[in-house]
Amino acid sequence: MNLISKSVRSWGAMMIVAALGAGSATAADGDPDAKQEVRDVAAIKLLKERKDVSLAYVKGLVCHSCALGIRIKVSKLSFVDSTRYKRGIDMDTKTQLLTVALLPGLKADAGSLAKAITDAGYDPVERYSLQAGKLQSHPFVKAKNSK
Repeated sequence: MNLISKSVRSWGAMMIVAALGAGSATAADGDPDAKQEVRDVAAIKLLKERKDVSLAYVKGLVCHSCALGIRIKVSKLSFVDSTRYKRGIDMDTKTQLLTVALLPGLKADAGSLAKAITDAGYDPVERYSLQAGKLQSHPFVKAKNSK
């Protein structure tokens, strides 16, 4: 192989690596927040379909692999039914909604849920519930990061 051919190959390989790196940096840095209307429609649908769940909007939840910390932290909470979903947690990166399966008869403790999300490096914004078929938003109290 001559020098020009090697240079072209090396340059091509560097461009591929740079493009892949830029793509993953965009995903890791986060997409813009999902529009409120989109999140509201998804939240209503999820709350109507799924029983015994806590549903929350988590700012920064844009990548499944990056959000593994959320699953690890939240799945350890005493009210989580780890037999449902994946360790009791389902995440939708398109709407930035976190669904937590609840053990029968238990309710989510908003404070410990917010703390677990914050400890995982994300921003818990609000929880959702349905009352008389209408979506209700319940803002989280800011949790302190214990790291």
